[in-house]
Amino acid sequence: MTRMMPIQIVAALAWISTVPVQAEVAHEQAVASLEQTLVELAAEGIGTVLTAVADSTRALGETYRRLATAETERPPGSPERWLESRSTLGNTTGVRTWPDDIDAPPAFQAPYPAFYSYSGDQLSESVLREFDLFERLAPTLRGDYESFPFSWVYLTTSDNAMAIYPYVPIEEAVNNGTPTETEFYQAADVENGRVGWTRPYLDLVGAGMMVTASYPIQDGNRLLGVASRDITLKQLTRSVLSRLGRDGSIALMVDEKGLAIDASDPALAAEIEDVNTKARAAVLYYRTAEGLQGAGGDQAVASAHGRINALVEATLAKVGTADHAPVEVDGERTLAAHIGNTGWVLVLVHP
Repeated sequence: MTRMMPIQIVAALAWISTVPVQAEVAHEQAVASLEQTLVELAAEGIGTVLTAVADSTRALGETYRRLATAETERPPGSPERWLESRSTLGNTTGVRTWPDDIDAPPAFQAPYPAFYSYSGDQLSESVLREFDLFERLAPTLRGDYESFPFSWVYLTTSDNAMAIYPYVPIEEAVNNGTPTETEFYQAADVENGRVGWTRPYLDLVGAGMMVTASYPIQDGNRLLGVASRDITLKQLTRSVLSRLGRDGSIALMVDEKGLAIDASDPALAAEIEDVNTKARAAVLYYRTAEGLQGAGGDQAVASAHGRINALVEATLAKVGTADHAPVEVDGERTLAAHIGNTGWVLVLVHP
């Protein structure tokens, strides 16, 4: 029997002792790889919905374009009907769009369209014709909304007339100011003739964080208006984030600058709502004090959760680079993935 030399014994024992460690490392790497795949799939799922919403917005705009450029006769008596049913608040004039057996205007978000002009109480001939087109388009507005019931579907013409579904009372509709000067109108990518997106923003009538897709409606080089769809982000993200954020982990979503969009953790979600509501704008960021300086405007506020700020900031610096390894800060690590073409980032934080 060959006798093993002492140095060989030591080497063998050293190798044997590394087997459990190697197995544990391999297991951790496999788990991390699986978790990264889950995060990427979740981000892809959100991106797929956003793409479908963009496609729906484009289709709505093209339907309006076909109606607006077709040579059709106006319905008999339509101008008088709009003029007789109008009501004005400030610079906003609305007309009756609900059934005759309902006396008062419908409630907020009732299943009826709302037609408004933002040029005072005098309805021009072009606006009256647009109201006719809006009425023909009402079933399409309703169908589009029901396919993705995230929030409002609407059309804004170049002369500041709007069709909105579901119903918005005139007391709320006045908040649109001059629609063609708003962010949602100007978000449309006119130069390339495709859907553009606003940055995430706070809905001032209580729906929370939102984003809008807008499509330019063009007849040659002439801009007829913009088709838009609002997305209430809680409806889009909350179920995805809650599935990822389990067993002490936290799932959250930010834009490319760290603006807080939503989070699975109740305390984080409450902070987003509270801070933004008080400011009446989307101002909460997951950034350190130094990182916040270049991220937001004068109203920008860093989250009170300093560890989340540090983790997100480190993640934003790394996500999308060649190094896809998890980010680690003070014993916590994150996995992240971009969401479609939005620039937003889905982040999973492990304690």
